[in-house]
Amino acid sequence: MVKMEITLTSLILLCSLTGCLGGDRSDDLVEADGIAHGDVPPPLGEWYYQEDLVANISEDGSLVTGEGESGTWSTNNSVITTSIEINEDDEFNYSVEGDWLWLKAVADDECQPLSSEPISEDEWDARVSEQTPASFC
Repeated sequence: MVKMEITLTSLILLCSLTGCLGGDRSDDLVEADGIAHGDVPPPLGEWYYQEDLVANISEDGSLVTGEGESGTWSTNNSVITTSIEINEDDEFNYSVEGDWLWLKAVADDECQPLSSEPISEDEWDARVSEQTPASFC
């Protein structure tokens, strides 16, 4: 009988700890416009290649290119999918590192840095070389 009581007590104590063991990942999710984006923050804002605006990515899932084309975007962990007007969807690995956005098309090997501010062509290479590229680059 004592052995059964010890077993039941142990079981009750273990059951009360089960919520602590699995870990709650909700704190790791980055949320924008009510959408959870995994561990990777979404690339919101204006992004430039040198002095040229490449895209303005809004929190509501819309984007506008530097040429004025409208589109949408969504993320799944560290992959962003963009859809611009009549073009097919494009998927990119991405990482936001400070004021820099690193993009690499899923089907390509070339990595592209974008800055959150316009940078003159003369300064671009020096500023990019100061950065640490994303791990997928």
